[in-house]
Amino acid sequence: MSQSAAVWFCVHDDVESDHSTTGNVLDYFDDEFIIRTLHLSRFAVSFIIDCVRTRLERFTERSLPVDHLVLAALCFYANGFLHNEIAETIGNINGFLNTAVETVSKVLSSMLDEFITFPSSLNDRVLVAQELQKLHGIPNVVGVLGCMHARIKPVKRERMLYMNGMGYFSIMSQMVCDSQGNLLSVETEWPGSTSEQSIWENSKICQQFKSGKHGQSLLVGASCYSLSKHVLPPLSRASNPASVHYEQSHFKIQSIIQKTFGALKMRFQCLENLGHIQKDVSHKPAEVIHACCVLHNIAKKFSVPLPGEPEPEPLHHGINREEINQSDVHLLLFRKDIITTCFSED
Repeated sequence: MSQSAAVWFCVHDDVESDHSTTGNVLDYFDDEFIIRTLHLSRFAVSFIIDCVRTRLERFTERSLPVDHLVLAALCFYANGFLHNEIAETIGNINGFLNTAVETVSKVLSSMLDEFITFPSSLNDRVLVAQELQKLHGIPNVVGVLGCMHARIKPVKRERMLYMNGMGYFSIMSQMVCDSQGNLLSVETEWPGSTSEQSIWENSKICQQFKSGKHGQSLLVGASCYSLSKHVLPPLSRASNPASVHYEQSHFKIQSIIQKTFGALKMRFQCLENLGHIQKDVSHKPAEVIHACCVLHNIAKKFSVPLPGEPEPEPLHHGINREEINQSDVHLLLFRKDIITTCFSED
């Protein structure tokens, strides 16, 4: 997995030093119910409860049981509503679900940098790049870049701002994942009409690449991204066998982020429509999305299976920037060299 092992061990040790996971509300439910209702395993949920408890006890005063808050929030993330059996067990007092989602989302979102980490050392980047090159042939690629759309219901005056190219209102999250679908970077703050290229150029991860923090590493992106020293988009037309092979490999790598978005929405079905929480400003859609992304990586770490077979998220790639790419000869030669070196049959 691409996350630094030290980060996971540190979080785990920190949790274990303060609490055990016995005697909480999970004891009322069997394993089958937990994974069917929460789309997470008992061990993963116990870990999440302890993570949230540790963070809450350090920074806030609390009056509601943490395991109740987490269970209600996890049920919302998984289904978009509170399951009757869970509501009956924890006591669904007025406004409890709102409080649970607000509190847990805020805590999990604050842990984004602990559970979603980009390969920081040269050795880590080389290992990730070698895995992708072994599978698909393109060198120095450490991640796959893309934007996920989550439906919302914006206020009337902002509808056009949030209308995306697929015909619905959304908020966009830029993500980078590795070859296994582990999230390496997540940023959420853009309305659905924003171009992917604009999001990339204004993102923190882009600034890190431009500053040289990630060395000569590359990301694979769709045709909506401009060719650069850091992002490899597909060709508009394959003119020889080497470029055909490049396109085939690029397509396979690009499909990883689509499958990852599909997996996120399969496990956390609240992401299919965040509209009803948009009405309450205390429930920030970005925090809910970030919470689900943290949980996604935790689920991957605990090898929790998805509740079904995910459908790759259909992507609207916006403007094809290949014509724009033609203006920079040096970048075109850079990509041509990769194609010739890695995909020529000679």
